[in-house]
Amino acid sequence: MVRDASEPFDAFAVRDELLRQHEWQELLRSQQQLEILRSLPAICVPYMRPYRYFSCDGHFYRPYLYRQQQLYIGIPKPGSDVIAPGNEGLN
Repeated sequence: MVRDASEPFDAFAVRDELLRQHEWQELLRSQQQLEILRSLPAICVPYMRPYRYFSCDGHFYRPYLYRQQQLYIGIPKPGSDVIAPGNEGLN
């Protein structure tokens, strides 16, 4: 940063502004990573454990009710202890 030495300068204000810009960029980045669907593809398989979710060709979604509308939020692959529907008694 280059400035005229005769101009008043508040280093803390500059630092605070840079922090706000960084927080905003992080917020945008996290929103871009959040995958939200209004409907699931037909190939999805429902699961109930360890919680209710859907497996859709390698992608996973949890249902979420928002303003009386059903949405599906992308999630990481649930744990390996997941039991497919209909196979609960096979362990």
